[in-house]
Amino acid sequence: MSKYFLSIDQGTTSSRIVIYNTKFKVIDSLQKQLKQYFPKNGWVEHDALEIWRDVKLLIAKIIKKNRIKYSQILSIGIANQRETTVMWNKKNGIPIQKAIVWQDRRTDNFCKVLREKNLVKKIQKITGLVVDPYFSSTKIKWIIDHNKEAKKLIKQNNLLFGTIDTWLLWNLTEKRSHLTDITNASRTMLFDPQKEQWSDKLLKIFKIPKEILPQVTPNVYNFGETNLFDGGVIKISGMAGDQQAANIGQACFKKGQSKSTYGTGCFILTNIGKEFKLSKNKLLTTVAYKIGNKKIYCFEGTIFVAGSAIQWLRDNLLLFKKSKETNILYTSANPNENIIVIPALTGLGAPHWKPNVRGGILGLTRNTSIADIVKATLDSVGFQTSNLVKCIQKDAKTTIKEIRVDGGMTENENFMQSLANILQVKIIKPANSETTALGAAYLAALGAGFINSTESINKLWKSKKIFTPKIKKSTIQKKTKAWEKAVNLLVKYHY
Repeated sequence: MSKYFLSIDQGTTSSRIVIYNTKFKVIDSLQKQLKQYFPKNGWVEHDALEIWRDVKLLIAKIIKKNRIKYSQILSIGIANQRETTVMWNKKNGIPIQKAIVWQDRRTDNFCKVLREKNLVKKIQKITGLVVDPYFSSTKIKWIIDHNKEAKKLIKQNNLLFGTIDTWLLWNLTEKRSHLTDITNASRTMLFDPQKEQWSDKLLKIFKIPKEILPQVTPNVYNFGETNLFDGGVIKISGMAGDQQAANIGQACFKKGQSKSTYGTGCFILTNIGKEFKLSKNKLLTTVAYKIGNKKIYCFEGTIFVAGSAIQWLRDNLLLFKKSKETNILYTSANPNENIIVIPALTGLGAPHWKPNVRGGILGLTRNTSIADIVKATLDSVGFQTSNLVKCIQKDAKTTIKEIRVDGGMTENENFMQSLANILQVKIIKPANSETTALGAAYLAALGAGFINSTESINKLWKSKKIFTPKIKKSTIQKKTKAWEKAVNLLVKYHY
């Protein structure tokens, strides 16, 4: 009888379930779009109950569709959008409000207070993170401060917090497991990754009770079992934040290896080994993974808006009907049009960390076409990545010669070539571009004892296509400087 692994890939814009066979080939994949809520300028929310209903429905549907018995599934792995904050009633399992998404900027004023109190270095020293609304801690504090039910439930010891991994696990195990893994914990701005514990110093600063927080585990662990699907018990053995899951799916296990994911946002991770090092160039230091007793750190650069800029061009400006059209539009753009797009739709991430900056399009002329704007938007993601690569190379004291890429945007080959041209490095697209779900499957397989080391994953990784620079370095440097000058102007305009 065939055996399988099931991956839950819960992202910012959709929930996806993938079934893999024991050779890690995709048997089937089902996906459902997730509704986005924007109640105020800079606010982004999700319905946590919708996320859970979608995941539960998709699991039941994919198993029935493929006529798989529950006993054939060796293990479940979970990957999730990070930092997004859910708080719920422990008794009835109902969230006390909509989840605050990682992109949400409502806590910017509180972050300013932290800066004014000179707490930035203290927080970075403990967590490896910069002070920004991006992370979970300020979102938790905001909910406690603004939600009357939160205060009441804290007094009753009936309030729970979790990022999406914890929320899904708690529901899958029918309230038995209130756990998170070390990669998700390291993104809360409450966790000390060196001591591997919630920081009492930070809990005091944010006035957050430790009792509401989940227990922290390695990425491979006995997270519990689910028997919700009327067909038997399934183990849950692997869990990681989506970017770390993609890093595992890309087999970036050696020091210096880098991967960059181009989905809703862009996230580049570079393996820096076993030593916790702080960035001097406004990058994040975070846990790449902990498997067994081996814990590896990485530098991370974050771009808040990447694929969501293309989604915005499609849905808000109605410039095209399907995202795949951007590949053709890119080719038809006028090379003499010097359009610059800065897609800061939810602020600027690393290395600027300017949550109040908003996007702009510069250099418009009477000749500017839809294709020109599309090309400039795609190129902007490359210019932002170039900024991050420079910072990583300074911090890690290394030269990045190749980057493994994944995510939906990598289907656009003109974007891939643009990326290679701008970065002047080798861009490697893997055989499986949806590496987040694959990374979760690998963790599940490790937890089930089907594979026994990261070396096994390394042997499974294969490249599909390699893109090398086709433009002179001097030519691209001029364009990069023009783009960076435009960003600086926009920052000054908004501040």
